[in-house]
Amino acid sequence: MDRTAFFETLAAAEKPLAFKPEHEPRLERLRRRLGDLRGKRVFEPGCGAGPLTERLAGWVGETGHVAALDACPGMAARCAKAVAGHAHVQVLRGKVEDAEIASGAWDLILCFRLYPHLADAAAFLRRCADWLAPGGELVVANLEGSAALNAMHARHPGVRGDAMPSGDELRRRLQAGGWQVAEAIDEPEEFFLRARPR
Repeated sequence: MDRTAFFETLAAAEKPLAFKPEHEPRLERLRRRLGDLRGKRVFEPGCGAGPLTERLAGWVGETGHVAALDACPGMAARCAKAVAGHAHVQVLRGKVEDAEIASGAWDLILCFRLYPHLADAAAFLRRCADWLAPGGELVVANLEGSAALNAMHARHPGVRGDAMPSGDELRRRLQAGGWQVAEAIDEPEEFFLRARPR
């Protein structure tokens, strides 16, 4: 099974990638780390079935805007259904590496549970720098650290090769690509990296 088949199969599950009760404190910590998003423009590539997209809809409020994108048709459809009542949320389908996203239009690009699945992470990061508005930020986040996430992926053939770099390694990669990294946290129950283009 390859990555595409893995996510299409997962999309057909009853509640794909749904948050569990034990995730709630981690999600609240993520919300606090992101700061006040009211009125902000947020791009969420790799939205999956939309569990975080629903939260983002509330965090940015009706004066904000969320664009959520996923390469898996099944996941994008599930996300669109999840946020159908939010006019300020747009769901797109396609590979983020090929996406036609407005330049300079986003206050935050939030890569939640996405980074290990990128086909060309370096190309993606270059595009992020173009997509961000002046002062905008890139955040890479997971609800578990890189070691725990990689152990989880190792149990599933479709994503076995999708490795999350450590926080220190990702910091180095971003800095080498011209980013200024404000923080990089990689702990058992949290991965959070915040950066801005130089």
